[in-house]
Amino acid sequence: MKKNEKNGVVYYTFENLDALGIVRHGFSTRIGGVSRGPFEAMNLGFGTADDRENIKENYRLFCDAVGFSPENIVMSGQTHTTNIHNVNDASESGLKDIDGLVTDKADIVLVTYYADCVPLLLCDPVKKVIANCHAGWRGTAHNMAGKAVEKMMTDYGCSPRDIVVGIGPSISCKNFEVGPEVAEEFKNLLPFSVDFMYNSKYVENKFHIDLWGINRQSFIGAGLRESNIETAGMCTFDEEALFYSHRRSGGQRGSLAAFIAI
Repeated sequence: MKKNEKNGVVYYTFENLDALGIVRHGFSTRIGGVSRGPFEAMNLGFGTADDRENIKENYRLFCDAVGFSPENIVMSGQTHTTNIHNVNDASESGLKDIDGLVTDKADIVLVTYYADCVPLLLCDPVKKVIANCHAGWRGTAHNMAGKAVEKMMTDYGCSPRDIVVGIGPSISCKNFEVGPEVAEEFKNLLPFSVDFMYNSKYVENKFHIDLWGINRQSFIGAGLRESNIETAGMCTFDEEALFYSHRRSGGQRGSLAAFIAI
């Protein structure tokens, strides 16, 4: 990923998406906003207990830095599903039970939210279609990556071989420790996930799961070229100065966001 900074706002972009020349996108950090306390500073989550006016100002600052129009933003309504919504107009709002957004309309800004879960940004430069998907561990286990590709194929005629993907900053394998029930769910839903699952060295009957690797393999299984997939490799849990982390903070935190538009 590439670090960007404008007017004190720090954000990251994927080099493979930048290289396409048709996509504007960015993944936010904590840096550059006006929020305070546990929300410091670039909190973009309206679902948090932060002051609403602070959040609005953070959006204005972020959009100004990246080059988006705030009035063109369409926000997801995340509940850890694999539901993906076709966005046809920037006026769409109040989406519920939607963890993925896809469009072929120019200037619509698709936005999803994070504080450890995995951001998935997709672009087909041939059909000029983009998608922005939130994949927590449940979304990852239920193959959000593959379902996003399928949605782009079915609804927009995309070819998996053309799709370019970024897997964004999120919790790393070493910090994502789970119990046997989560491990079993992965094994049942995605049998190949056992190759991305490791016994804890420190706690009996605990496992570490590589969400980055599972999403990458899900994209490959959906027909994407390995060379078209970029993984950020940045851990939200470890990088406290840069990112909010739900697990690290015990839920006392703001929200990061992924933005993409054509």
